[in-house]
Amino acid sequence: MILPPEDGRIRRVAGHRVTTWSGMIAGDDPTLIGDDALQWPGQRRLADRYQLLEPIASGGAAVVWRAYDENLARPVAVKLLHPHHANDPTVVERFERESRAAARLNHPNTVRIYDTGSEDGLVYLVMEFVDGPSLRELIRASGPMDPALVAAIGEQVASALGDAHAHGLVHRDVKPANILVDIDGTVKVADLGIAKALSGDDATLTTPGTVVGTAAYVAPEQLDGTDVDARADIYALGVVLHECLTGRPAFSGDTPTATAAMRLTHDLLPPRQLRADVPRALNDVIVRATQREPRDRHPDGSALAAALLPLAGTRPSELTAALRSDHTVPADTAVRDEPPYSGPMPTTRREYARRLMAAFVGGLVLTLVAVFAVRALQDDDSGSAPEPVEWQVVDVIVADPLDVDGGVNGDIASFAVDGDVQTAWTTGAHPDDQFGGLRDGVGLIFDLGQDRQVRTVVVELMRGGVDVSLYAADALPPLGDTPAGWGDPRASQADIRPQQPFQLSPTTQRYWLLWVTGLSADSNGIYNAEVAEVRFLGPA
Repeated sequence: MILPPEDGRIRRVAGHRVTTWSGMIAGDDPTLIGDDALQWPGQRRLADRYQLLEPIASGGAAVVWRAYDENLARPVAVKLLHPHHANDPTVVERFERESRAAARLNHPNTVRIYDTGSEDGLVYLVMEFVDGPSLRELIRASGPMDPALVAAIGEQVASALGDAHAHGLVHRDVKPANILVDIDGTVKVADLGIAKALSGDDATLTTPGTVVGTAAYVAPEQLDGTDVDARADIYALGVVLHECLTGRPAFSGDTPTATAAMRLTHDLLPPRQLRADVPRALNDVIVRATQREPRDRHPDGSALAAALLPLAGTRPSELTAALRSDHTVPADTAVRDEPPYSGPMPTTRREYARRLMAAFVGGLVLTLVAVFAVRALQDDDSGSAPEPVEWQVVDVIVADPLDVDGGVNGDIASFAVDGDVQTAWTTGAHPDDQFGGLRDGVGLIFDLGQDRQVRTVVVELMRGGVDVSLYAADALPPLGDTPAGWGDPRASQADIRPQQPFQLSPTTQRYWLLWVTGLSADSNGIYNAEVAEVRFLGPA
């Protein structure tokens, strides 16, 4: 059992350095705040133009107010730093600098930043008014979401992150509470740059009293204090999409510290193993996004968005529009679009809850309508192509030039076709990526039972970075003549991803050889290849 430190000092968990989460800066989820918070701040106007109407959310770093910009006659949201940050000149300077950098972004899926400044000890950030709930609220209200809807949400978030990454910005705190759904269904990402501003350029989760992410979503490298780049956001978004599909956090420990530490030693369970209706393509995207090694993930938000776009089935914003049934916005992190003091407002949690339930009952109905419509279009002969057939492998054996009788780990060769990505056939341990000079390669031979037309071969590994070639034959060549007896390879690629599809010209053969010629190192510096699944796809 991992006990959270009470003294703010760094503790070692499973060989890694982590610190207390009690001093969370950017990682707190916003929550509704009580009437006592209405006394802070004492003034209700900022910069002689922003009228503060009511506090609507609070976290460890700031309070968010619903406000009105009198100069431009529009609703806005104003984030006010808590006094312990506002009184720190270094934090204030960094906060304003990062806010100005984020204000350069102009993407439809990013919450715009309008203004920043300080007045009478209050440090503020003026943001776009988003008339809608957070993704956290949606998950809590609806539970597991339809895969097409999850892909649509993910594509929009990834697009916003891709724009930020192109400008050299990393969010560092992607989580459901920072993802909002506007009144028209557009998904928007909030708080870009805020985590970095409040923690400092050199802060990590190993810096006492500082946090650069939220326990349930933070990337492993943020725990270790290594350089953080766009791929940390990819990991966090992958965890968020996993939660959308399953309805519960992917990691959950007894304490925030334990929750964060789990990802150092555990991979996410693929969502397809928790929900059988999750398409393989979406499952593969999320599994790749949440690899512990940054190099095995999508390189940035734009790449992840490109992988998700075909899976949404239509324009992503059209699908997510079904999440909004009316103009009523649930309380929590959402801001309600009303002119200042335009009428009676609910002030009790019961009224907030009533509105939340009414909004999401209607939203759920519209979601189902949209999903069925998309599926009907996909099933139409004039629409998208049907799913390809997956050929069954009737036998698999190891091809090893040094041992034609049994091969390396021949007793577990079937793990590569058992349908379970948690089991794998392995090449065995070697001192370098070239098998220690003992052999040129080792592989697996797959028998499809008869000649089958194959158009795609999907190779799933426990860890990427492996070099492979694919061969095919209508008769099984002698094992001692591998791979020379197989002719020219049908496909070859170095440093493949953990989930690597090989698109081929239609090839009708019975026997297939996956030949591994280069290995990759695990966390202990041992070189091997672990083949979890190999799938052969034919025409629809």
